[in-house]
Amino acid sequence: MRKKVLFICIFIAICIIIGIAYNFYNYYAPPGLRQPYSIDAIPDDTLRIAFIGDSWAFMHKDHECMIPQLLQDSLHRPVKVHSYGVCGLTSKEIYENIFDNSDFKQFLFKRRCEYCYVSAGINDTYKKMSISYYQLSMDGIIQFLLSNHIHPIIQEIPDYDIYTSFDRQKASRKILRRLSMIINNMPLDCKQLFRDALDELIYKKKYSDKVSIIRYKSWNGDGDQDLDHLYRSDGLHLNDNGYAVLDKAITKEILNLITTEHNIESPLESDASHHR
Repeated sequence: MRKKVLFICIFIAICIIIGIAYNFYNYYAPPGLRQPYSIDAIPDDTLRIAFIGDSWAFMHKDHECMIPQLLQDSLHRPVKVHSYGVCGLTSKEIYENIFDNSDFKQFLFKRRCEYCYVSAGINDTYKKMSISYYQLSMDGIIQFLLSNHIHPIIQEIPDYDIYTSFDRQKASRKILRRLSMIINNMPLDCKQLFRDALDELIYKKKYSDKVSIIRYKSWNGDGDQDLDHLYRSDGLHLNDNGYAVLDKAITKEILNLITTEHNIESPLESDASHHR
């Protein structure tokens, strides 16, 4: 009887250990790339832009977006911007949501866009995931968009307050982050490592003429001053001023892409020359 009880206890312990190890592996493992599905184009003259990703995309939908008006004034065609994000998602989870989240898929089908702004990777730095985790996830997102003839505009990791964001977490979360830092050999402030990783991915996969990157210094390069003016008190999420500045950076990039593609003078440059 004692042997039977001991055997059952050992078996249960082994099952628990295997379960923990499996969840542990899944948490840190990069995604497996999937076969992209097709999204049909919408046959009209409207320029559609999607903003997808994490909480930055989720909160963008509540912001009075400036992009449509700025682009319509320059392009003289209808412009619509639609946002869909899920708070807390890492780059891997965003990629998996493209396939597994029915609401996300419906958004992509109904809002079939020409340009897609992707906010991904902030939570990777927040949760101290690995560089390979980030690169493979971003590669999957990029491949999905390119396969549907959608131009990806990737957000470089912004200069958010990573120290305050860490300090505001619960003690149990801090322990997990410290463990992740050890496992992934990651410093507390890992933002630049992820920026470099994105550049490495773009170079290795020869995406430079297919993918745009919004550099953080183009709109968020003033350090503490930006934290006061562009971010909420948590130092992690943008306020209305922050979204307005980001909207202008996105608008400028899309205008540059359109004018380059059609070999015409940028409306921004034209306006500047008229004022000389």
